[in-house]
Amino acid sequence: MEYIGYMVILLFCCVNTAHLLKYQHNHDWDLLIFTQQWPETVCKEWVHHNPSHTCKMPKKEDSWAIHGIWPTKLGTLDPSFCNRTWLFDPEEIRPIETDLINVWTNIEEGTGIYSFWAHEWNKHGTCAAVLEPLDTQYKYFSKGLNFFQQYDMSAVLAKSGIVPDDDNEYKLLDIYNAVKNTLEVNPSIQCRVEEGKSFLVEIRICFDKTLNLTNCDGIKYSRTVNQVPVITNCDPSSGILYPHNKLPPKKIYVELYKLVSWLQWLTL
Repeated sequence: MEYIGYMVILLFCCVNTAHLLKYQHNHDWDLLIFTQQWPETVCKEWVHHNPSHTCKMPKKEDSWAIHGIWPTKLGTLDPSFCNRTWLFDPEEIRPIETDLINVWTNIEEGTGIYSFWAHEWNKHGTCAAVLEPLDTQYKYFSKGLNFFQQYDMSAVLAKSGIVPDDDNEYKLLDIYNAVKNTLEVNPSIQCRVEEGKSFLVEIRICFDKTLNLTNCDGIKYSRTVNQVPVITNCDPSSGILYPHNKLPPKKIYVELYKLVSWLQWLTL
């Protein structure tokens, strides 16, 4: 019986080793995409999907928010879900939870406090974990906070005079060049169309496997604008809105309710 048990353990180890080698081969990637999203545009999408939805904005006014760190093989959107048994554990990020709430904000309010982070870890973090600086959940999310502090798009864009404005539209090349001239790499600029207008939704910058900034050349969604190769899904013929982050509707209703209640009290 002892011999049989030993053979079972040996067979189990061999199968796991083969699985690991296959796993590593199938989930190879070239660079990391660090994506920041503009909360007001994300909120518009969320509310458009269902008018009853409400949004949660970052703590700092008119601040960008982290979307994620995505290991990516050039020309694809892969890999993803590299280890489906290594699930997100809230206890792993407890020391930085407040910081994550403030800047890695789940804008889609009502979906659960940990659902957004769980999705990012399960889909992308498990693939990034082949790098030692990202090989735990704490390291992965801490690196996102670190990237955000170093490459905050509010500051990067403002340096070129591009600031939130509810009425003024910006040109795609101006936004692209604002990032490129400051960081000296080619970024990816992403838009969403709502109510017939184009809104800035994401800015993505890329890192190599040593975590140094690099061009995003070769990732999905590239086009040529005025003979300049730009990595974007935006329509270069349309102006792009970069609106202020507005107070979520839910909170507005609460304040109005308080005001009405106070006025009623005065008239008693």
